[in-house]
This record gives sequence, structure tokens and C-alpha cells, in this order.
Amino acid sequence: MNNNKKIAIIGAGISGLSAGIFARINGFKVTIFEMGQKAGGVCSSWDREGYYVNGSIHWLVGSAPGTDLYDLWHQLGVIEGNTFHNHSKFIEYKSLHGKNVHLYTDIHKLKKHFLEISPEDEDVISEFISAIETYSNNSFPLDKSFELLNPWDWTKALLTNLPFVMAMGKYNAVSIKEFAQKLKNEVLRAVFENFWASEMSMTFFLMQLAYAYKGTAGYPLGGSGKFIEKLEKRYRELGGEIAFGKKVTKILIEKNKAIGIELNKNEKVTAEYVISAADGNTVLFELLGEKFVDKKTKNAYQTLKTFPSLIYFSAGINRTFDDVESSILGVNIPLTQKLKVGNYEHERITFQIYNFDPTLAPKGKTLITAMVDTDYEYWKNIYDKGQEIYRQKRQFISNALIEALEAYFGDIKGKVDFTDTATPITYKNWTGNHNGRAMKGGCQLPKPQN
Repeated sequence: MNNNKKIAIIGAGISGLSAGIFARINGFKVTIFEMGQKAGGVCSSWDREGYYVNGSIHWLVGSAPGTDLYDLWHQLGVIEGNTFHNHSKFIEYKSLHGKNVHLYTDIHKLKKHFLEISPEDEDVISEFISAIETYSNNSFPLDKSFELLNPWDWTKALLTNLPFVMAMGKYNAVSIKEFAQKLKNEVLRAVFENFWASEMSMTFFLMQLAYAYKGTAGYPLGGSGKFIEKLEKRYRELGGEIAFGKKVTKILIEKNKAIGIELNKNEKVTAEYVISAADGNTVLFELLGEKFVDKKTKNAYQTLKTFPSLIYFSAGINRTFDDVESSILGVNIPLTQKLKVGNYEHERITFQIYNFDPTLAPKGKTLITAMVDTDYEYWKNIYDKGQEIYRQKRQFISNALIEALEAYFGDIKGKVDFTDTATPITYKNWTGNHNGRAMKGGCQLPKPQN
């Protein structure tokens, strides 16, 4: 198709590049406007002392056949030439009430492990494993947007996936923390209670374990940086353009229709279509303005719980960790003392030890990362007090996490090549995301049953 109509896309992250690729496939003239100096947004990597810090990707849902997303990623150019690592565990908990607990991706192995810990919870464990299997068997179409599905598409999808639909009706109404209360054993209860964002619905948890069980969610070796490079390469090969250092400060509206964008408050670009692949809050309430936001959407942004802001810690360690088995999220260990970061207090932290990706560190060395929940206002107040106190607070976090690694693994402190601590301020400056969130969107909280 030869189409001379222009599309302006805001943001060169995964969404923006993906939109650009499909727009070019359909013949549109496309330019992506990115406020930073390279593509990726939150999905980025950076160099530190010979290490390559993976700043985002833990896994790619659709990395293997078994879901419509596999075909989608193929079209986007990120499957071919990529090597994917499939972990045997989702997460590993160390010293949880004196026990080491493994969330194996193989549900049969997981069931056996849980029953060894708590035979008295056989009924609940069986229910949990059965739910993962039910979720893994779903074949809900993902090849087109839900709003494009016609009545027959919906009927066929619902009938084909009836066990999955019924399970969702049940587990959408139960949080991970609430489900934990069904367990008699304190160790297994703690597994669920300590899972990241345990106030979210069980569906959130079950879907992740289902993808891992199916083997369709591998980690792309090279991490975020290599992944984005392949996506950008595909876009550019199709003739797409990217304008870096161009912060969109306004979406231009004429007769209730978007006609282009304003850049850096002093440059205007016209386009037949504008696609936002940036933070929703910023786009709706700053670039568009509240008069274009309907009440339902406004209420959602004001009332729904969002993912917390994050600290992203990384460290280069001059040693190997051959005895640590890899997992999707990493190894969760206890802290020697509680770590208070703003309004959040942490007793345990999950560290990703990249001994499974040799491309991220020099030979004989290892990259380690951790994500720590925090709040934006706390860091904004510190940042406003000046660079010195801001630097000291970041260093405090790094020191505390190095201490935790030393206490558990040993032989760490004298082998630190670098530490780096990205705060919500970092993410705000880098991506423009509201409150510097590294993860956009609302938490999938339980929905009360009628």
C-alpha cells in the first residue's frame, strides 16, 4: 500500500516502535518523536565499567510458539537471531521461616515441592496447581484488539475458553494475599504474601506462572538493549524515522481533531494522525488537557491504584555465582535489618543474579540488579534539597543492598566494580513517566463479585 498520510508517534519505546513498524507496513509516512537521545524508554540498557546493565526485560511473553504474541514478535523482528533462556524457576525464596522455597515453572515439580513442605495443605496446593494449568490452556485471541472483535469472535473465544473464563471469574475476585490465608503452613503463606504486589488479584499471579509453565516466556540474552536494537533496526529498515531530543509538549487540536504536535514548546509538526506511546497521565492531563478527558477515564486515573515507583539498583561484582540457579525474577533474600525507603519498609529484597547471561558482564564477573518499591514524593523532596543530599540517599540504598548481598552470599564487598541506583527522579527525567514510574498502568486489583 502506498499511503502519503503522515503519522506522528510520541515515544520510541517498545509501543512506539511497534506502532511505527505496523504503520510503515501499511504504507504510512511515520516519524517517532523521542525526548531522549536513544530509543527504548524504560526498556533500556546502559554501560558501566565494562558491564551492560539490563534495565528492564525479565522475560518476553510470546518468545516461543503457543500464543498469538509469537507471530506478533516475529513480524516486529525480535525473534529471529535472538537466543532465549528459559528458566526452570519463577523465583526462589531463601530462608523463609527457615526454609528455601522454589517456585518451579514445571507445575508437577512445583506441586511435589509444595507438598513436601506442607502435606496438610494438599487441597489448596492442588487447587493452585490446577488453576495454573487451566490458565495455561487458554487460547484467547491476541491477534487483534478487543474492540475489533465482533460478536461471533467473542462467542467463539468464550466457548472455546470456558474453563479459563470461569476460573478468571473466581480468581479476579481474590488477591494473592487473600489466597494465602487459605494455607495452614506459614512458609507457604509467606511465599504468596511476599510475592511482588501481593494485593493484586490471583489472576495476575496465575497468568505469569501459566506463561512460564508453557515455556512461551523466555529471557532474550542481551537484555533490554539488544531487544530494542532489533526493534529499532526493523523500524528503520522499513523506512521509519526517529527524531531524538524532541520532547512533545502539546498535542495540537483543531475542531476536536488531532492535527499534529508541538515540540520543546517552540516547534510545530503537522500530521494526519497522532499516536501516543507515552505515559497516559502525561498525555491526557498535560499534552491534551482535561477538557478532552471523559469522566470515566478521569475517575480511573484519580482512584485506581497504580504500580509503585521504583529504585533500580545495579552492581558489577568481580566474581561468579555458579551455585545460584537462575530464575525469572531472581532470588529473594532476607535483609539483615529493615530498609525504609520513603513510605515503604522492606524486610526482604529480590536480586536478579545474571549468571545465565554472559553478554552482560566481562568473563568471570556478574551483573546483579534489584527493584525496590518506593514513592515519588519522597525522592522529589530529597532532589529539591540539592545534589549532595540526593547523592547521599542513593548511596545509602546501594550500601544497604551490598550489605545484604555480603551477609547472605559473602565475598561481595571487596569485589564491587560499580554500583548504580536509579530513582523515580531518574525515570521521570529519562522517560517523562508520571511520578517517575518504571512500570506504567494500574495494578490488577481484585474485583468484588456481585
